Amino acid sequence: MDAHFFRRHSIYLSILCILLSTIHSSRHTVLYAAQYETTNFSVENAPSARLAKKFCEDAERYRHELALKWLGKIMPDWSTKCPITVKVGENLGAGGATSFIFQDGEVYGWEMNIQGSAQRILDSVLPHEITHMVLASHFRQPVQRWLDEGAATSVEHVSEKDNYRNMLRHFLRDDVRKCLPFRQMVAMKDYPADPMPFYAQGFSVVEYLLALGDELGDDGPRRLVRFAETGLQNGDWDLALREHYDIDNLGQLQRERWIVWVEAGSPHGKTLRNLLSESRSQAVAMLDAVLPEPISLPQPTGNPIALVSARPSPPNGQSIYEKLVRSEKQIPTKPERTSKVIPIPVLVDSRNRGIYR
Repeated sequence: MDAHFFRRHSIYLSILCILLSTIHSSRHTVLYAAQYETTNFSVENAPSARLAKKFCEDAERYRHELALKWLGKIMPDWSTKCPITVKVGENLGAGGATSFIFQDGEVYGWEMNIQGSAQRILDSVLPHEITHMVLASHFRQPVQRWLDEGAATSVEHVSEKDNYRNMLRHFLRDDVRKCLPFRQMVAMKDYPADPMPFYAQGFSVVEYLLALGDELGDDGPRRLVRFAETGLQNGDWDLALREHYDIDNLGQLQRERWIVWVEAGSPHGKTLRNLLSESRSQAVAMLDAVLPEPISLPQPTGNPIALVSARPSPPNGQSIYEKLVRSEKQIPTKPERTSKVIPIPVLVDSRNRGIYR
């Protein structure tokens, strides 16, 4: 009798545990399937309804504010919403991926993946990603990577920008050969094997040009966009520098302006054009030594291009906010979006379209 009683209740307890586990699993699934839509964005898998709404509304707000910042005007609504896939975790390395397609003077096919803590997504990942989208909507063609990434980094949280300033000083002081001569940086179509010096340097150059634009009595971001328009139009970045910043060429920008500004602590609110290079460090001399002869810049082909951006997670999950690694792929036939992923060390596209790091 007692054995039968305990056996029967043991069965009841087992069934109860299974039911509780199922309910818990269902709850977990629902928590990560909250949805929300705005005019230009949609979120389908946020961890809560509150965050789904927050991500969408902040994306919409950034789209409005960053268009005014960079373009001086509000952009028209996109023809289709940009779906945002989000993964939130306090200890999750912040990162993101956004893909879109250029074809026949148009840009379309937006898709965004983001991850990280809610705070870092909101104050760094979203504005970074949406800056890329604003610039793509304006130029309707791939923007020089150093400029695109530098501009996107410039709108992140101040702590992230400080991390990159510190990183650049480290490279210039201890490992300067990882830094790029400006003509090589401007001409690059692919990222170096170690992308972090590239990101740090690109952000710093953009930050200098933004500060210089402000000092010249104009709005720094909008002058930078006009500079990019001139450079993209004819591929002559020396001419673009002369027209918009009164700098003769890329060599002068690197050796006599930017590097001196970096050594002075990347100051804002000072007379940047009058900073003197009386004290040039060994790192600067080494940087001069590796500057190559001018090289020809690649010309646009006019073929449809799919862009995919990806940030790999930091090895320890706690390094500085990872920047986009943007890859472009020529598509011979109907443009299809290449795969995007965050975060992985290597991605093999399921359609064998390529490998992205």
